[in-house]
Amino acid sequence: MRSIFFKKKLLIAVLALASSGVMAQENGNRDEQNRIVRGPYETNRFFDNIFIGVAGGVNVYQGENDSYGSFGKRLAPALDLYMGKWITPSIGARIGYSGINAKGWTFGRTAYAKKREAGEMYNEKFGIVNLHGDFLWNFSNAVSGYKETRTWNFVPFIGAGWARSYGSGTYDNEFAVSAGLLNNIRLCDVLDLTLEARHMFTNQRLDKVARRSRYEGMTSVTVGLTFKLNRRGFKRAAAPVDVTPYVTRIKTLENDNNTLAGLNKNLTDENEALKNRKPEVVTVAGEDKIRVTPVALFFPIGKATLDKKELTNLEFYVKEALNIDKDKVFTLYGGADKATGTGAINQRLSEQRVQYVYDLLVNKYGISKDRLKVVAEGDRNNRFPEPELNRTVIIM
Repeated sequence: MRSIFFKKKLLIAVLALASSGVMAQENGNRDEQNRIVRGPYETNRFFDNIFIGVAGGVNVYQGENDSYGSFGKRLAPALDLYMGKWITPSIGARIGYSGINAKGWTFGRTAYAKKREAGEMYNEKFGIVNLHGDFLWNFSNAVSGYKETRTWNFVPFIGAGWARSYGSGTYDNEFAVSAGLLNNIRLCDVLDLTLEARHMFTNQRLDKVARRSRYEGMTSVTVGLTFKLNRRGFKRAAAPVDVTPYVTRIKTLENDNNTLAGLNKNLTDENEALKNRKPEVVTVAGEDKIRVTPVALFFPIGKATLDKKELTNLEFYVKEALNIDKDKVFTLYGGADKATGTGAINQRLSEQRVQYVYDLLVNKYGISKDRLKVVAEGDRNNRFPEPELNRTVIIM
């Protein structure tokens, strides 16, 4: 019995050494700084990353008195059939069949005893079936990062299912658990070579031989092929967008908006004060003359038309100033702020603004052209410190 477990441990050690050696040669999935990247990955569809496999090898049953004869006579044929799915690059599941035969020795004429060897020892042989579900953990992907073209993937697994022995007109059914190592060796995009070592644990009743201990089991080593179906591999999820610059920009815009709102309130208050201001009357050479206060009309940035509020201010100014001092020649100064745009653009914009106000005075309010002078200053004579206050036409 000790020789069996020694050989099993030696086989596992060799498989682990080979797998770790291949893994050491792989760079895995790395970023620009050569750091291993382990996800995240996009969720695959239900039928993506499906695989089916077949393998053959040997079973070695460890039951009562099975270590009596030579190791070679205990080897029985093994067959594995399975289907599974990789849920993530590191986590998978499969269902499968394992079995065919088990061989050994038994003391006395038990249910599966065949040929008598010596004394009361009989050669034992029976059919065996293990239907199981396994949880797979791809150690290579979990540790070294997912890489679809990696040559060797080292996959430990655990499983549970139903074990059945049969032969000589009798049978037994037992619950069984298993653990093992699966090595996937990549041959091409759709095909892997597999080398698997597995041990099944079950109740001692399975071989129909009573014994003192409660459990026994069977070790299987198989070699086979795995076929990868449908969509294969995993796609890395897009990196999350860093929204910090956008949040900072939004806060800046909110602060600017608050500042502009304050300035707009000041301008509104100033306009209201101008509307309520009466023309100043002065005495010149014994005659009372009206001194008309200038007015400023403000335009949106890049625009050459007035909004409703500014049009109201213009109409009020026409009624309260231009129509009162009928002998005065008024000058219209068009401007643009020098904080934005080029000199040429600002000159053209100031011309459009002053022409717009001129046309309103002449065509809408009937002001004589002889009483109006037009001066387009561009951005050469900004009268106010705030840029938005220089987007104006001043009548004076």
